[in-house]
Amino acid sequence: MKYSRLIKKFLLPLSLLGLLLDAKPSKSAEWSENPGMVSCSTGHQDMSDAAVGTSHSKPFSITSSETNPHKSCLGTPEGYEITLFKIGMCTINPFDETNDSVDLAFTTDNGCVWTMESVSGAVVDLAANLNQSISLPSSTTRPPSGTYKHFLIVMNPNIKLKGSYTTTDATNGGTFYTKPGATVDTDGEFDKSLSSAQFFTSEFDSSLGFNTRGSCSYSYQRTVSSGSNQGVVRAVLTNDLLNTQTSCSGVTKLVGAFKATTPLNIDNDTNGLEIQFSISGAGLMIEGGGNSTRGLTNQPYFGNSGDFVPVFTKF
Repeated sequence: MKYSRLIKKFLLPLSLLGLLLDAKPSKSAEWSENPGMVSCSTGHQDMSDAAVGTSHSKPFSITSSETNPHKSCLGTPEGYEITLFKIGMCTINPFDETNDSVDLAFTTDNGCVWTMESVSGAVVDLAANLNQSISLPSSTTRPPSGTYKHFLIVMNPNIKLKGSYTTTDATNGGTFYTKPGATVDTDGEFDKSLSSAQFFTSEFDSSLGFNTRGSCSYSYQRTVSSGSNQGVVRAVLTNDLLNTQTSCSGVTKLVGAFKATTPLNIDNDTNGLEIQFSISGAGLMIEGGGNSTRGLTNQPYFGNSGDFVPVFTKF
């Protein structure tokens, strides 16, 4: 969900993710699409090759305009911990379609219903439950029959994640593992001297929100146009009343919304719902390039969060 260095944090790309060029303020009150990134592919010598535009024939995306640009890709994390407070669904979009500063309208008029609520929060590791349904507190009421296209998640504005990436360069390559970042403008770093990945925290409750530098960015959007679960991922920073915090101050919750291209139909024959969270090739942003002080210019260096997409299955 974050971008590092000269980029927007990724709430994809997941930069949790967004992700590529210099971050700019989102005070325009319009949903701003984060540039697309490619999923990481393995077995490459380093991160010197980069995809351009929609081409995924090369393993990395260009993420800045420096002479030796930062290059990123999205990988599958080994750990991705979030704290969930609510999960819900709506037949009508509870967010304004164009204005990102309008508060969430989660009402029965919008055909909305919470399917999970936890006052203290339920901590789940999406990577530990990869491609599996997650056990969460159940709803006390059955969602009314209808066609649901909008899915909401209310969570803590911080994500804990870890992961690794391997390159094959005979001199500088190897397996690089995440650890908490010690460099300005990044949440995590990669270090090949480690023997295993360490958790780092991707924080969105700072004065910058979804940005790593510059001014406040309180909203995020990414369009998922490939795979079996396509749609639009959006997220905003809010207070406990779920009011959007356009100044990135007083942030206590992150509200994520997924507008699914293929809706979920609930009818009288629906007995229940299972939920998975898709983070494969999207949950961890891996970045290299730039002028690394370690001399590993084209090896993995910075780590940040990517986003995730909810997948509901009825039974």
